[in-house]
Amino acid sequence: MSSSAADPNYTYYEVGSTHDFLERVGRRVIIDEQEIALFKTSDGELYALENKSPGPKGGTLVEGMVSEHILFDPICDWRIRMEDGQVLDPDTGQVKTYPVLLTGEQVHIGIPKNGGESGNG
Repeated sequence: MSSSAADPNYTYYEVGSTHDFLERVGRRVIIDEQEIALFKTSDGELYALENKSPGPKGGTLVEGMVSEHILFDPICDWRIRMEDGQVLDPDTGQVKTYPVLLTGEQVHIGIPKNGGESGNG
């Protein structure tokens, strides 16, 4: 979820302006060899998730459908809560999430300083 306060455990990389991202349409971003899917919800929130499906068929998430703050996996139609990457019942799993920092209209994605491990993935 987008925030205006930086977490000191992350290094932030600028990926564009808020105007560069269309509502409910994913955009693929690569930072430090990590492929990330960035989504803007209809209420203007920005979420960054690892662009890797948690489903058994694999695939990417960037082409998933967004409804409110839920992402529908484009391959297996699993529902993923974008705030924390948690797959919703009846399915199970989790997707790594990344903090999104807004400085004015500039969008930054945080990559963990500890070698790429985040708290939820």
